[in-house]
Formats: sequence, C-alpha cells, structure tokens
Amino acid sequence: MVLFYNQADQDIYKSGIKFLPQEKYRLGPYTPAVNQDVEKIQTSFGIPAASNFNNSGGGGGGNYITDYKPNYEYRQYVDGYDPDLTATMNMKMMEMDPNYKGPDYYNPPAPTGLAKGINTALNFVPYIGTIKRGAEFLGDKLEQFLPVNQRAIMENELRGTGVYTDDIGRIVEGPGGYNTPEGIMAGYNANQMTEKTFDKRTGNIGKSLQDKTSLTEQQINDIVSEIEETGAYTGDLTDEDLGVNNLFSNLVNVNKAKFNFFNTKKKADKIYEFEKQQKEKEELAAANARDLKTIQRRAAQGDSMSDIGKDMYTGPGMAFEARKDTFTGGKTVDSPSTPGGKYGSPKKDGGRVGYFYGGLASIL
Repeated sequence: MVLFYNQADQDIYKSGIKFLPQEKYRLGPYTPAVNQDVEKIQTSFGIPAASNFNNSGGGGGGNYITDYKPNYEYRQYVDGYDPDLTATMNMKMMEMDPNYKGPDYYNPPAPTGLAKGINTALNFVPYIGTIKRGAEFLGDKLEQFLPVNQRAIMENELRGTGVYTDDIGRIVEGPGGYNTPEGIMAGYNANQMTEKTFDKRTGNIGKSLQDKTSLTEQQINDIVSEIEETGAYTGDLTDEDLGVNNLFSNLVNVNKAKFNFFNTKKKADKIYEFEKQQKEKEELAAANARDLKTIQRRAAQGDSMSDIGKDMYTGPGMAFEARKDTFTGGKTVDSPSTPGGKYGSPKKDGGRVGYFYGGLASIL
C-alpha cells in the first residue's frame, strides 16, 4: 500500500474517485455525492435508528449507494474464459455451454446516454485527450500500490443481492423496508458481522417467542435449521397466527439474511482471492519488464549474462541450476559466498524466477 494513504483515502480511491486530495489536506470531511435513486430511497425509507428495532448494532447514517458493479473478469474466469483466445472466439466457445448466460453477463456495457455524450464532447476539447490519458495513466500507476479492498468487494456483492450499506459500511434499510431479509440487519457493520451476530439475535427472538407463544424451543430450532440449510421457510406459521407483532417474521428474516450473507461472503472471498492473484500477476509482469530493460541495457554495454545473473538474481529459491545455461553457458561455477555451493548465492534473499525459464538469452 502507499504509506501516505490512510484507509479512508484508499476506500475513496477504490470507489472510483482517484484525484481527491488526501484527507490531511482537505478542509473538511469528504461527503460523496448522492444520485437521485439514492435520494429517493433515503427520503422514502430512511435509515433506521437503533430504537426502531431490537438488539441492533446501532443506527445507520450518511450517504449510501445502490449500484452493483459486476466483476466481469471473475465471471469469465469462473465460466472458462480462455485468455489465449479472442473475445469473439471465447463467446463462441461459451455459447456451446448449456449454462451460458449471454454476452451481457460476461462483458461490461458500453457507455450510453449522458456518460457517452460527455465522453464524446470532451474529445473535442483542445488537449483533453492528453489530459485524459494522463489521468488514466496516473490512476493505473497509483492503483498498483493499493491493496485489493476486501471490504469494498463484499459490500459490492451485497448490493448485488439487494443489501445496501452506508458510506462507513453499516447495513441500511432498502426499498422493501426493515422487516425483510435485506433490511433486517440494518445498523450492523457488514465487515464485522459473524455467525455470532446472527445467532445472538436468533437466540433473543427465540426466547421472546417461547415466552409469548406456544412455540417450543425444539420447534423454533427446527425452523431455524430449515432456513439455515435452504434459505427458505416452508411452513405456514405467521405473526398473526401466533398473536405477535413481527416477532416470528423477524426470526425468519434474520435467518434468511444469515443464509444470504454467508453465501455472498463465500463469493466475495473468491473474488478477493482472484483479484489478488491478478494483481500479483500484473506486478510480476511489470517487474519482469523492468528487469528485461535492465538486462538489455547491461548486455548492450558488454556485460556477460553470468555477471548480470549474479548481480540481479541471487539467493535461496532462485533455482539457478534450472537456468544456469542462460547465465553461464551450461558451466557450473563455484559460489563466491556459499562454501561448497553453486553460483547464485545471496546478495539478497528471494526474488523472481519465472521470467527466465524460457531462456532469456534468446530474447536478447
């Protein structure tokens, strides 16, 4: 990560706002703009205060967004997209799969409406092309230093299921209101929720149901178990049947929310690992490109591949024997720093090896 970026600045950057001054240089707290859809939801439904529901994690507050941004690269990866084929060939291959979900599922939509118009208009502004490319370049460069944001991925995937969070990560009521699987956990911070969070609420509601209705502990446990396994309640009991106000439906919705939350978390965790691997590949490719330039420059100066290898790639795990032909012409050389060892002992531990297995000498 960039040392001068705190977590708040990193979250802002990952949300797509890449050129806002750092927090320490801003005159006041940053408040994201709210689009009309968000304003409509806030006006119509609001964000519940802690007193509006039992055992809440606290009231929500601030602005929140409702748009879901699919990870198209992850969708392609999961469903067998082959990076060695063209996009057209991939689509043809994937169309043969009975589970093929259509091109719109795997590819982001082209800009339309206002966004397309603004982008087109900007292209006619003198020198704007250079500015736009520079901004994109700086954004890409800066992103290399930021870690993959696991919280942002989870909150985005929750939005895909209709569960919304405010700008500090607390779940808020959606269009359906509080007593729904999407809104029942309003007030809790999604990033801090565990099984205990749901189980504590289930336990408290279950005790109230035992005190106020004829339901036994075993009956309640059976209902909870069914929802935990399937995500649905197939019985026909209602609040009205039991003579309670929302208590039974709260029990059902808390456990539906639990089922949905942890299924979403599994998907978000997989996306997080995928994005980490992609970032590592990009970092390795960038490092190898830098190394190649260094090797080409030194080779042009007349340095031998053996000397270049000694200076750049040393240490345990460097697998020098596997590529000694590249650096020494196949000759085994005594290590100057490891008694009895082979050439390639450390100036520093670790390092990159993958780029050189293909025989770098032929590239040069």
